[in-house]
Amino acid sequence: MAVEKIIQEIDGDIKDILSTEFSYTSTNNVPSLDDNALTFGNAEEKKAKEINTCVLFVDIRGSVALTKKHHKKTMGRLYSAFAKAVLKAAHHHSGYVRNIIGDRVMVVFPSSNCYKNAVHCAITINHLCSKIIDTQFTGLDFKCGIGVDYGELKVIKVGTPKQGVEANENRGLVWTGYPANLASRLTDTANKMVEEDYYLVKRNPYNFFNFLGSDIGLANPFGGRSLKSNDLPTYSNRIETVEMTPEKFADSLINLSNGNLYSMPGGKFISFEKKTRKTNYPAILISKAVYNGYKNEDSTAIDVMKKWWEKETYKVKDVMGDVYGSNLMWDLK
Repeated sequence: MAVEKIIQEIDGDIKDILSTEFSYTSTNNVPSLDDNALTFGNAEEKKAKEINTCVLFVDIRGSVALTKKHHKKTMGRLYSAFAKAVLKAAHHHSGYVRNIIGDRVMVVFPSSNCYKNAVHCAITINHLCSKIIDTQFTGLDFKCGIGVDYGELKVIKVGTPKQGVEANENRGLVWTGYPANLASRLTDTANKMVEEDYYLVKRNPYNFFNFLGSDIGLANPFGGRSLKSNDLPTYSNRIETVEMTPEKFADSLINLSNGNLYSMPGGKFISFEKKTRKTNYPAILISKAVYNGYKNEDSTAIDVMKKWWEKETYKVKDVMGDVYGSNLMWDLK
């Protein structure tokens, strides 16, 4: 087939996708590739599903370095053991593995009891990675990171309806929505030592009660008289120290073309000091939605009652809400 012909064929496929509707039906069960309610045929409505549930990702830490350091037979055994362990752990906790990409596995849970099932599955996987795989594969220092989030997932079947032995290799399910993205982000950070730069900035805070100028009738949100049209900020003699990310620090300095005087949101700049912080994240990170849902589903669980899930002090990239972490494993004594 000439390349021109295949390009024209693909062009037609894309036009077909853009010209047909996608419809979503709600479900509490985890869709599979063979679900007849999911379609991807040409010239027909594309039928998809949506489910509100927990999604878990688990990823091997330092897999590239492990591959460089160890024999390919060792790595073959390691990947096989890891995949089988996660598959069986997911099945035990009512989860369904829906993606395996080398060193990363995705597990989706039915909506019913999804918080408890997902959290307990994460604990089981951490136990297997830390106590079983790492022990039996000597000299590897094997670790994994696990992330869990909750929310609405949209499930779309993609690919081509090819027949024969390649049928399943030419189609798949795409899971879209914030829970998949954020669980993946949590996994990227879990069980890692992360270095981050920040700035400690000294400044004189604004004195909002001392302005000069003519009245334009604007209410002063801090009380006192109204602000004026040509008011210039004055500053307190008090010195405060605030922490800023590199991005916020760079955006905050505004040159007023007045010698070395700089003004930033919150006050007059005095000095800054660049710092580097190292944060060791636990092996399991869960979102606030998962943490709250888990507490509601299993309020008498020992890890809930003893508060073994700690709120992380520093934020995970792209995750806006609180994040809770733990290195929990099962006590099998």
